Amino acid sequence: MSIDADVLIEMYLSLKQYIPQKDRQEAADSLMSVMVDLLGDGELREFGNSDPALKRALKEYAADDEEDIDEDEPHDE
Repeated sequence: MSIDADVLIEMYLSLKQYIPQKDRQEAADSLMSVMVDLLGDGELREFGNSDPALKRALKEYAADDEEDIDEDEPHDE
């Protein structure tokens, strides 16, 4: 089953009105942690750029992902 980013964006924007403002970033972070496993890179960027909270969540995910890659690579000392 393929998930269309446009449908996800529409769903998120419709549902976020029911999430208190103070909880929206945490909700976006949780949602992004699920979406990274379901969407390709292009769709993930499209989804992440659709809302400021999702954009921050995507940036955090990208930063965490880069740290994981750096930790896996041997360092020359």
